[in-house]
Amino acid sequence: MDDSTGKGKTFSMRERNQVLFALFTVGVCAGVIISERLYISSNREDILRGTALPNKPRSARSAGTAAASARSAQQLAGNGLAGNTGAAAVVYPKDAQMQALEQYLLRVAPSREVLVGVSNINPLREGMLETFLKGVQQAGVSNYVVVALDEETERELKFSNVNVLYMPLQISKSQAETGDNHAVSALKFGILKKFLMLGWAVLLSDIDVAVLQNPFKHLHRDHDLEGMSDGFDSATAYGQIEGYDDPSMGWARFAQKESHFNLNSGLFYVAANPRTVELMQRLEMRLSREKYWDQTAYNEEVFFLSHDGYRSPGVTVRVMSIYKFMNSKVLFKDVRHRPAGSSAMPVMVHINYHPDKHDRMKAVFKYYLDNDSNALAPFPGGSEKGT
Repeated sequence: MDDSTGKGKTFSMRERNQVLFALFTVGVCAGVIISERLYISSNREDILRGTALPNKPRSARSAGTAAASARSAQQLAGNGLAGNTGAAAVVYPKDAQMQALEQYLLRVAPSREVLVGVSNINPLREGMLETFLKGVQQAGVSNYVVVALDEETERELKFSNVNVLYMPLQISKSQAETGDNHAVSALKFGILKKFLMLGWAVLLSDIDVAVLQNPFKHLHRDHDLEGMSDGFDSATAYGQIEGYDDPSMGWARFAQKESHFNLNSGLFYVAANPRTVELMQRLEMRLSREKYWDQTAYNEEVFFLSHDGYRSPGVTVRVMSIYKFMNSKVLFKDVRHRPAGSSAMPVMVHINYHPDKHDRMKAVFKYYLDNDSNALAPFPGGSEKGT
């Protein structure tokens, strides 16, 4: 109750002001703490790299981030990485060999995407390399290069005005007795690593591939890796959930698992980023030490999940359309038997399921480009007559 002097009212107002001041102080402290945590959270990667902008106002940081994002998007699009903005820019050291490779790639593939084939003298002597290159050129692909593993191949291709790079790589002892095709194939991962380190996305193609259309017009570029499947329908190529039955478990006897056919290591598109560089590095190291099929190692490194002490490279994967980037089982067991005109022309056909590779390659060109409806008829569906 207030007295006649007003002291009670003054005391009450003082108490209220003290309480309000205390609440204001607590609010300011809480705001500072929350703001700091939000800043650290939103700028964690920049702080770790030492590129955060603590002295600039939020509006300036936002504008700078937006501009950087726009530049990054353009760079990623140029590198075949559009949509894959999770990759941090990494600058790798360049020795004289890498600098020379970079200058060559700037000349033949300024878009920073390149079709790469790797060959020694054998496909050249068999005529299959010439058939492969005719397909590449008729499809209008100018951003390509053949990596020659010997001087004779380089010399012949230069004489024919083919884009060629000489890389005299030695087959490792672990791959020496796996057969010429597999031994050469195992070398490609170390080669591709160099291209990726320089910032070029690579469409790797084996030589037993018939190129019918420009493949760069049919890529999605939204994952680290786009690969051709050895599968022959949606379930085998793109994946399915399968049941597993263990009667010894009684009530809990049933479980499920995911299943799909392996990707083929002879036809895939790989973006340039730290994850894909690491993938190529792992495969290069493994195949230099282990007597192992390169395709098996490739799928293990791409698909095996991180567990215990093992960490996956973490590449993201898109499976190429089996009717655009087609394996030879799909063509010879299925598509060629469909009514005329019911199937679109594929982009690339990989003769991976059949040993008579060159003859089938030439027949594929006749069937699709020369409209010879009987060109595929002499060949069985499998590798043996009557299949």
